Amino acid sequence: MRISSRSLQLQWLADVYRRQAEVARIQKQVSTGLRINTAADDPAGASQAIALRQGLDRIENFGANAESVRRRLALGENALDQFGNALARVRELAVQAGGGVQTNETRAAIAAEMRELLASMVNVANSQDGEGRHLFAGNAVDAAPVAMAGGAALYNGDAGVRMQRIGDNRVIRENDPGSEVFFAIRDGNGTFAVDSAAGNLGTAFFSSAVISDASAWVSDSYTITFTSPETFAVTDSGGNSIASGSWSSGEAISFRGATVRFDGVPTAGDSFSVQPSANRNAFDMVSRLITALEGDTLSPAGRAGFQNELNAALLDLDQAETHLGNVRGTIGARLNAIDEQRSNNEELTLQLQTTLSTVRDVDYPKAISDLETNLTALEAAQKVFAQTRALSLFDLL
Repeated sequence: MRISSRSLQLQWLADVYRRQAEVARIQKQVSTGLRINTAADDPAGASQAIALRQGLDRIENFGANAESVRRRLALGENALDQFGNALARVRELAVQAGGGVQTNETRAAIAAEMRELLASMVNVANSQDGEGRHLFAGNAVDAAPVAMAGGAALYNGDAGVRMQRIGDNRVIRENDPGSEVFFAIRDGNGTFAVDSAAGNLGTAFFSSAVISDASAWVSDSYTITFTSPETFAVTDSGGNSIASGSWSSGEAISFRGATVRFDGVPTAGDSFSVQPSANRNAFDMVSRLITALEGDTLSPAGRAGFQNELNAALLDLDQAETHLGNVRGTIGARLNAIDEQRSNNEELTLQLQTTLSTVRDVDYPKAISDLETNLTALEAAQKVFAQTRALSLFDLL
């Protein structure tokens, strides 16, 4: 078989081009630091690198979500701390107002301070997140959720909650609607609430109300009526007699697992209702206390009515503080969950980055060695090509 000089030249030229392309590929790897610059460099590796990059982008989005949730929860927790401080001051003033040395004037001064505290509580409940969105409005974030009208609190938000995904398998709630935080507080002792009838003429008032036997409690509306200054009767919502007997000031009346202690001297016909606890809001609790402070405390019956209102308010405030503490506890738990997930995300990010580097990044010692080898081979091929290109049979004739 005869091979022409032209065939040899084309073969050597193709080899030179191939080695030049290899040198250019390795030079690009060295300059970019990437082993895979196009999918053609390593199709399987390129596909794996894309998947790893998508995983890193997903974790980055989770991190942004977690930071947004953490910021809003921290703002909410700070607002509830302020709210709790105001509530604690209201309770302190309520205890102070119950002292025997108080006069109408000093109680009016206490009521004035409570009004300022109430306004502060409303402002805190209408806190924003720095972007114009109200923290406690549910999903109706554009409007202030709490407003006072005629001494009563109105909730203008909704009960919506927003969930954010902060990990592949974890979502977290980023908000607490005011309907849960401020308007879902069980009144009384959390099981039942005691209230005096408006027409009571005696000086009797309740001083404590507890559940003495939870297993015996039957949720119903009861009425405790003093049939005389020394006797009582308890009836349920159907008018059925539940308990009756003799009584004297300072003694407790017990029925169906509930125990209510009374002081003072009732008149025949004075009554007190015992109702299952219902949801009330913290603002109305304070408003009711302010109204009691500004009412009649001069007459014996007026002082008894005030004491009833005061004791009921103290029970309500205890429930409000407990409820607020529970809400803050859930916020703290979510903040801890965010920190835990952030740590998990950082660990997963490191793992993905390590794997991505192994798949995509260039091995510099190997790349430089391959570059030197290919440069040497290219130089040799170019010399051989230059020498053979000038050869001709006519040079020998």
